[in-house]
Amino acid sequence: MTHLFPRLFVATLAITFSLALTASPSQGQQFDPAQNPVNTNADQQMQVLAVINGEQITRHTLAEECLRRYGKTVLENIVNKILVLNECQRRGIVITERDINDEILNHAKAVGLSGERYMETICSRRNITADQYKNDIVWMQLALRRLAQGQIEVTPREIDEQIEFEYGPKVQVREIVSDSREEAEQLLKMAMANPEQFGDLAKRYSKNPASQAMKGLLPPVALHSGAPKNIERMIFSMTPGQISEVMEIAPNQYVILQCERLFPGIQLTEQQLAMEKEKLVSKISEIKLADAATDLFKQLQDTVSITNVMNDPELSKQHPGIAAKVDNYEIPLRMLAEECIARFANDMLEIEINRALLLQALKQSGQQVTREDIDNEIIRAAESFGYLTAQGEVDIQAWLNYTTNNDASKIDFYIEDEVWPTCALKKLVANRVSVTDDDMQKGFEANFGPQVEVLAIVLNDHRRALTVWNMASGNPTEEFFGKLAAQYSIEDASRANNGLVPPIQKHGGRPELEREAFSLKVGEISKVVQVDQYYIILYCMGHTEPKVFDFDAVRDTLRSDILEKKTRIAMNETFLKLRDDAQIDNYLTGTSQASRAQRMAAQNQEGRPQR
Repeated sequence: MTHLFPRLFVATLAITFSLALTASPSQGQQFDPAQNPVNTNADQQMQVLAVINGEQITRHTLAEECLRRYGKTVLENIVNKILVLNECQRRGIVITERDINDEILNHAKAVGLSGERYMETICSRRNITADQYKNDIVWMQLALRRLAQGQIEVTPREIDEQIEFEYGPKVQVREIVSDSREEAEQLLKMAMANPEQFGDLAKRYSKNPASQAMKGLLPPVALHSGAPKNIERMIFSMTPGQISEVMEIAPNQYVILQCERLFPGIQLTEQQLAMEKEKLVSKISEIKLADAATDLFKQLQDTVSITNVMNDPELSKQHPGIAAKVDNYEIPLRMLAEECIARFANDMLEIEINRALLLQALKQSGQQVTREDIDNEIIRAAESFGYLTAQGEVDIQAWLNYTTNNDASKIDFYIEDEVWPTCALKKLVANRVSVTDDDMQKGFEANFGPQVEVLAIVLNDHRRALTVWNMASGNPTEEFFGKLAAQYSIEDASRANNGLVPPIQKHGGRPELEREAFSLKVGEISKVVQVDQYYIILYCMGHTEPKVFDFDAVRDTLRSDILEKKTRIAMNETFLKLRDDAQIDNYLTGTSQASRAQRMAAQNQEGRPQR
């Protein structure tokens, strides 16, 4: 599904917190809400944050929307920040400004940046200020680390296992996945009879679409990668060409493996090993810190009385203007709203600007989005992502659970921020999209016609590509080409899989590459084909047979699919035009865009001769 409004993901409670403290964490002082830097004086703030074609978006509107979406999470963050601050004070733990700066420099050094450049990068990426990063993230990390210091221990075994995972031997295998033991046993017999056909059996019968297109080939597996121990033991006991027994990997899911090749481990010098172990102690400690922080929060929450007022209608009536109480301390609702704005205003304002543009366009065209439109779009989205019941009906509830991460409270936001804008744009472009006979023919060839099975080497340097092409042409075999792909290809999948990539279809958006692929015969090597900034060399392994010969049998499905795709393109073009045509004054970011009509008038005025 194409989302015209960005989905906003809220940080979890483990590390990132959003309350900036004036009671400087560097001094370990008691939190004082009266000195909180979040400005809650409405008279001193901009009350109009944006104007779109003359229509205002007020601070009050934005605050309400931010509270609806993020109030609960931000409130929990504030409460947890208070708990940690008070616990630090109780234990006499003091985080100094120097501690914070040293931690930032350590992070910067780890990625090869100066402290200043690191701060610019991290603040830009997270869309936060330097003070927010220092007070909310770095201070919290240091505080949690010191509070949980006695609970975090990295054992030599953990370090050795991580070293083995990163630098130890690896094994690449092919898989055939079945949902029936009986079928799996039958496939095993077929594979044992013709081991060289294992990949073809995987492509034809495997129930795992992710590996099926690659003839069952999986990326190399390392020790301690998280695979079930019996599977890992089997993988590392096999030799190239060997086929495993049928193994159950989940209820009603069985797998057969064939060892493709072995990769020896990387030998580290004593100095390299010592450096890696030092890095791993820090890396594993950070992972354990997140777990320890969760336990610590639970312990701290058990020691105080926390009352969530804003999510309880009765308590909200009794305590108007209060978001929550932590023992006797009250967190004002206005302060929470301003904190939500401080964290999410820019993204939320963009959503409101886009919504205003769509509402204006709908009004101008005399249209509106109905509940039926909303329901139909949800059904279409669920069906397109394969959310069907065992009876083949669309499973709307399963789709909603997936898209909201099983949080029913987010269904309204999913509808408002994704479904409604999609419906609105579909209304605006409905009369401008059609499916031609040429579209149908190309769509049929692309989806159901023959494809070319190839190995590919992807490079980003033309001179290197010519060198590799000369080497491949000098020994034009599938095995040698695969070795070149593993050595030189810069694309992860082709490098890891000896050049094997999904088959090339017609009308897939890369005409030059498609023409070259379909001109090749089995065993031929292509010329060097430039696609954008990349240079691609192909080795032809064969041409597949068409999947469907009866055009009429798939006509309706094909037309529907093409119509949806062309509609999406028209929707995107229409939305970009709405943005470009509009006069948008965003006072929050200090940006202003004249309407297209205003820009054209200004250009005409500038072009007039002087009198």
